[in-house]
Amino acid sequence: MRIIFYITILTSVLFVSCKQAEEVKEVSVIPQPTSLNYSNGEFEFSKETQLITDHTEDFENEIAFFQTVAKASVGSSLSATEGQSKIYLIKSDEITVPESYSIQINSNEIKLIAGDQKGIFYAIETLRQIISTSAITKSTEETILLPQLRIQDQPKYSWRGMHLDVSRHFFSIDFLKKYVDVLAYYKINKLHLHLTDDQGWRLEIKKYPLLTEQGAWRTFNAQDSVCMKMAKEDPLYAIDTTHIIQKNGKTLYGGFYTQDQMKAFVKYASKRHVEIIPEIDMPGHMMAAINIYPNLSATGKSSWGKLFSTPLSPVKEEVYTFIENILDEVIQVFSSDYVHIGADEVEKSSWMESAQCQAFMKKNGFTTDKQLQGYFVNRVADYLKSKNKKVIVWDDALEDDIDSTLNVMYWRNWIGGVPEKVAANGNQMIMVPGDPLYFSRMSTPLYNIYNMNLLGDKYPADKMNLIKGIQACVWSERVGSYKVVEALVFPKLLALSERAWSSDQVLDWEDFKVKVKNHIPILDNMNVNYHYKPTKELTPIMEVDTLNNRIGLSFISELSNPTIYYTTDGTVPTNESKLYKGKFYIEGNAKICAAVFTNNQPEQPYLEKELDYHLAIGKAVSYNTPWNKAYPAADTGSLTDGYRGGKSYGDGKWQGFTTDLDVVIDLGEVKPINSVTANFMQITGPGVYMPESFEVSISTDGKTYMSIGKDINDVSKDEKELTFKKFTCKADAVEARFLRVVAKNKQQAFIFTDEIVVN
Repeated sequence: MRIIFYITILTSVLFVSCKQAEEVKEVSVIPQPTSLNYSNGEFEFSKETQLITDHTEDFENEIAFFQTVAKASVGSSLSATEGQSKIYLIKSDEITVPESYSIQINSNEIKLIAGDQKGIFYAIETLRQIISTSAITKSTEETILLPQLRIQDQPKYSWRGMHLDVSRHFFSIDFLKKYVDVLAYYKINKLHLHLTDDQGWRLEIKKYPLLTEQGAWRTFNAQDSVCMKMAKEDPLYAIDTTHIIQKNGKTLYGGFYTQDQMKAFVKYASKRHVEIIPEIDMPGHMMAAINIYPNLSATGKSSWGKLFSTPLSPVKEEVYTFIENILDEVIQVFSSDYVHIGADEVEKSSWMESAQCQAFMKKNGFTTDKQLQGYFVNRVADYLKSKNKKVIVWDDALEDDIDSTLNVMYWRNWIGGVPEKVAANGNQMIMVPGDPLYFSRMSTPLYNIYNMNLLGDKYPADKMNLIKGIQACVWSERVGSYKVVEALVFPKLLALSERAWSSDQVLDWEDFKVKVKNHIPILDNMNVNYHYKPTKELTPIMEVDTLNNRIGLSFISELSNPTIYYTTDGTVPTNESKLYKGKFYIEGNAKICAAVFTNNQPEQPYLEKELDYHLAIGKAVSYNTPWNKAYPAADTGSLTDGYRGGKSYGDGKWQGFTTDLDVVIDLGEVKPINSVTANFMQITGPGVYMPESFEVSISTDGKTYMSIGKDINDVSKDEKELTFKKFTCKADAVEARFLRVVAKNKQQAFIFTDEIVVN
């Protein structure tokens, strides 16, 4: 962890490799440009370089920004009238894709060319990175040699977003400015601010001053005590004391943004081409307001339901007056075309207890509480659309029919079929899959972000035009200071940046790992409190080869060119074991154990993986009970496709059931059976348990079955840690074509398995 004092980024020294007497042949640009080609020779960038533009009025903001870059790089802004070498900012009608640009670096001139202001700005940011990752070959910090090159670049997605929850914990305007500076450096163009929630109201609303006078402050709550407890072991998690005040004899924690402060911040961000998206979460997550105005709820009280807080009433006219008055002020503060209204995690039980809600439902022919939510969302959205605003909601809003003009943020990637449902409804979608794009865990591997599967195979190809882009989120329940925000976000943001901007054709994991190392000094110079500790954990990538009856295995690492040894019998490898040189294949069964080696010693954690090319691979499976639609894995082929799951039931390999698992496998012909096994997992927090038992019955005709054994669970339901168990039923070369496998779900919760292995 790097703890570095904050100073303004644009005046930071951008030199990374000062006074290194070596020739630079390549630079590290993140996100990777569409094309980048080098040629021989260098450009000498110094305070004697001249800055020339043919569209001064169009690029006034960008010229001012470039001069700050020049001053930070060579100690002086550049002359517009004379110089030994030249940098041109050129507007070109030939570059028509928004935000696109080209860079040409020759021996005596640099040309930054774009069709719009955003393109020129991103060209400048790319040039900053070229400067920052180029070695300085002279004895002065006033001259930098840049390699001759050509760049053509354009974004993959128009929406490249980051998010910050300022409600659970509050963050200053100064930090928000710093956040924007670094986002812009990596071509992130949206900052989504979660301004209101149960724990705090952070934006001044002049018509309702109590929202910030009372709703922006609290005595310490459970989330604060969690941070305090964590801070005892790691001071990083300590709550920022600058947001603690004494008032009327009480210690209060919080804060809010005045409208003038936020307007100034929005203007600051716009100069860096970062659009600030406000979110006022409704009808749920509104306790900060309902505590002050309890009549806004259906029951006239502020309380907690079974899962979430009591929401706004969807049928009281005073609620819509309240919301519309707030939104009128919000859209005066934020220049964005978008307003986010949340619509997630709505606790609807209070609606069903309300006679007023029940009467409204009867009058309108509603039969479910989801229709009440749809009514609320559409009515608020219609109001915003009347103000020429575009509306964003979380994907929970799709529980009922919503207007197809709404933009949907897809976050619940553990729920099957959500993207397809969004597409079917015709909504544009911003991809925010919680795993891995909720940056709330330090341990989220960069590989998971860089290589995430965003949509799966079932998303309709003809609906790709509905995808606006991707975004990552920082929810701040356990984030007591800006230092924790930075540690959670960086360098993960670099992987997000490349996935959001760069074309699939130029994505390169091995190259990206090297670039991240080269950008760590840049984050240092930006005073970013990053958390960069590449894990020695290996990620297995399987390939089931049904043509040759074998399974291929590759290892992915966050380290660059690690030394890896492995065994196939499950023993811990030594430097006398097999050296990993790339994908290898297993026929039959193997227990893989692999490790990264340092100084000829294996490093924890070891990778342990069972591989089985077994009798049932590719065979038909019929389901007597269905899988849970939220966890289909690969549907009917999941249990016999040869692919084993990892440590997460949401990785697309584990198939989930909330009933008993009861399936029949057809081997296609009678074969001798020696054993049938299946792995299950338990992690009780989200309600995942072991089955009570695992039983296998066999048949030659598919009609008459005989049990070959039952394996009884011995893992306690009170075991809370992630646990795996292999259930086994053995036989002695008993002949069968059909196998019925039943796993009893005693807890009536989730059970998960990844493969039924038949040997």
